[in-house]
Amino acid sequence: MLDSKDRLRGVYVHRILGDRLFAREIWHISERSLSGGVALGLFIAFTPTISIQMPVSAVMAIWLRVNLPAALVACWITNPLTAVPIYTAAFRVGRWTVDCLPPFIKAYGFHGTTAHYFANGFYLVLGGMILGAAAALAGYFLVRAAWRLLGLERE
Repeated sequence: MLDSKDRLRGVYVHRILGDRLFAREIWHISERSLSGGVALGLFIAFTPTISIQMPVSAVMAIWLRVNLPAALVACWITNPLTAVPIYTAAFRVGRWTVDCLPPFIKAYGFHGTTAHYFANGFYLVLGGMILGAAAALAGYFLVRAAWRLLGLERE
């Protein structure tokens, strides 16, 4: 019987991602790969990419060589039940951040219906990136702390 790696060689995903698909860090649970995977998944969870967050998490986990399953699980923080409150908070954080900028930095002028939609999208993306960065940092350091608290082996 063939090894699972041999079965994946040459398939569409392997042709796109290359041998990074077989990197040990992606599948092995270590302090670095697990904390990186959780941080990546949490960051992507808070960005407004709910329809494509799992493929984005998978590609980024393979590219950054962090734990792929952890990244996929962590990105499910935003699911159909939690998406509305999370994206509402992201929108409010983004709008508050832009409103706190000094007037001379606000060089844009949002006028009209199209500009209103652009502004709302900008607030959502900005707030999502801010909340995502905060969640990623918290997740990263919590996993590291839990790893040490549990006395698991160091890399």
